Amino acid sequence: MSQYRPKSLKHSSLIALPALLLTLAGCTSEKPGNPTPSTPVPSSSDQSSGTTPQDAFADLKACDLLEPIASSLGFDPPAAESYESDNGCGSSKPRYGTVAFYLVPNAGIADLKTDTGQINQTTIAGRKAVELPGSAGKGACLIGISVTEKARATVNLGLSNSGTTEQACADARSIAEQLAPKLPRGN
Repeated sequence: MSQYRPKSLKHSSLIALPALLLTLAGCTSEKPGNPTPSTPVPSSSDQSSGTTPQDAFADLKACDLLEPIASSLGFDPPAAESYESDNGCGSSKPRYGTVAFYLVPNAGIADLKTDTGQINQTTIAGRKAVELPGSAGKGACLIGISVTEKARATVNLGLSNSGTTEQACADARSIAEQLAPKLPRGN
């Protein structure tokens, strides 16, 4: 009977090892062509703080926060999205553009990257923030608001064909200023 055990274990190991490697190497695409890890590796500061990244937003839902602001600005009713995190919401306004709002529990504003190369440090409602003008091309702007070192909220606004990047950033900032006071204080 012992002669069968090594073959069985060897066969199981040959199947389990590739499955494990594929699981550990899993990636998600934050933007087409720019793969990013699907789960960031926790840093020692995350472990020592006693809170997990998922704690940052507790039961907050992006759509619950965006809806009153979007409707007051004439946007269509927001719908859940999952481009940047599982807690996202987006809306559109005919002949104006789109807005998206995300609560990202596992990546801070320092983790935001842009193909345009421009990241401007700023503050939104007294919080550390970054502005990425032209983040998705002309007429687009992303505002990242710090909640903790490893958690952020983002407002991403894209204007229709006639909109400028400057106008997109001004409008994104206005929406971000209304959303930021509703976010938890982590920093």
